Amino acid sequence: MDQDTSSSREKSRDELLAQIGDLSRINQEAVDLFDERLGAFLGTNRTDGRCLGIIEKYKTVSAGQLANESGLTTGAVTAVIDRLEAAGYVRRVRDPLDRRKIWIECTEDLRAIVTEIFGFYDVIGPAMMKSFDAAQLAGILAFLRIGTRVNEEMAAALTENTKPGGTPADRVVQARQFRRAIDAGAGRLAEELDQLVRSATPRKTARTK
Repeated sequence: MDQDTSSSREKSRDELLAQIGDLSRINQEAVDLFDERLGAFLGTNRTDGRCLGIIEKYKTVSAGQLANESGLTTGAVTAVIDRLEAAGYVRRVRDPLDRRKIWIECTEDLRAIVTEIFGFYDVIGPAMMKSFDAAQLAGILAFLRIGTRVNEEMAAALTENTKPGGTPADRVVQARQFRRAIDAGAGRLAEELDQLVRSATPRKTARTK
């Protein structure tokens, strides 16, 4: 491979990476816009929406499980459940075997809303994916896994190294503390990301002669 060809390919890769970065931000803005409009329609805030997503995911959860999954305090979760119950989106159900236990589940109205709105993906999903072969789909899968893991790591580091309030100058100090902490774990995280890529990559089967 001559130097000019190698340089051209590297430039093309850099351009693609730049486009991925730009489009990732645009995609996130579109996701945020959809979440904002959905929240306005439902009359919920972002915390309510996150908790609704967790309840819908597990179908039935306890208040303690919801607190663990959402990262909220028990008191904050109770307030969220109260709001969602008043809105008609969730209900408290007593455990039939242990009457001391209370479970939280979505109402039929909320499930119907979710089916109508998100059911569109069942229609458009095949059209979104039809142009990608198995290797490309594996790449998309790896990218999503990597993005999820990085965001989880950064969220945890923000929780551990920052706190609400203070002046902008205070926040600059905390942001630098966050950066030092996240940089210190970069090597470990990079190894995790490599494992995620390998797990998403289809294994080549040996050809028989």
